[in-house]
Amino acid sequence: MPVTSTREYKEVLVTHLSNGTPLSLPIHTIHGEKDGPVLGLSALVHGDEIIGAEILRRVYNRLKESELSGVVKLLPVSNPLAFENMTRNTPLDMNNLNRVFPGFEDGWVTEQVAHSMVENFLNEIDIYIDLHAGGTVPIVDYVYIQNDEELSRAFNFPVLFRPSYPYEGTTATYTVERGIPSVTVEVGGGPNFENDIERGVDGIFNCMRKLNMLPGEVVPPPEQTVMTEIQIIRPKHGGIMVPEFDFSSVGTVIEGNQVLARTYNPRTFEELEVIRTPFEKNLVILTRGLLNKVNPGDYGFMIGNTLTAEKS
Repeated sequence: MPVTSTREYKEVLVTHLSNGTPLSLPIHTIHGEKDGPVLGLSALVHGDEIIGAEILRRVYNRLKESELSGVVKLLPVSNPLAFENMTRNTPLDMNNLNRVFPGFEDGWVTEQVAHSMVENFLNEIDIYIDLHAGGTVPIVDYVYIQNDEELSRAFNFPVLFRPSYPYEGTTATYTVERGIPSVTVEVGGGPNFENDIERGVDGIFNCMRKLNMLPGEVVPPPEQTVMTEIQIIRPKHGGIMVPEFDFSSVGTVIEGNQVLARTYNPRTFEELEVIRTPFEKNLVILTRGLLNKVNPGDYGFMIGNTLTAEKS
């Protein structure tokens, strides 16, 4: 009898572009030798967050079917058009894929991608982990608490976020409404440090041990801080932004009203904006750690208020 492959790969057709090129979603499926749940792993919902694809590649290469209980489905490039252009939004319609779920079969191209992801991926899983990042310049480090706090904690990041008002139309909005345990991870970005990639891989494997999908002891989480108040700081003016702190400031506390960055006009050298910390004790969650161009309204910084945080 022929040997049945324990790994499958398929390209799910979404639509065709104007030049005839097919737009498709790449889905890998790994079948374990033992029974268990179906875990879905996705990345690049935002096209400039490439670290997630590398994390999933390493997970794919290191998983052993002989040790796996259940099934793992991997969708490494959830928004191919945005990835091609290294943009957060889909270039053809400028929609944000992570705000349009569950999508619409006959809608904008971004809505069609969301609909296909729902029908061919999200509807076929029992547990969900979605990987995000800071983008091409900033780096970020935290895990959302959605509907399974223990699983979010098992990712073993030091900072978690319990939002009062979650974003609507995200992948996790859809899975949570269906009762699927869901974890949204924000890790790395910018220079895509090796350490952040490996922390992402380790977090996924630890969650799989927590789910009894892999053998071995679950690594207990470190001391974790749960943020309930995070301020997103967007520059009002574009220009060249000069940060006062480098990437190593992520995860540290800055006390008092300090300068985070200054933005100047590259043509006149006029200082256009000074960005300061908003709280008395400021936990740096997302930052721009290198001199770079910035547009008005870009993600500049995410700062947590440690005075309102939960300790554990």
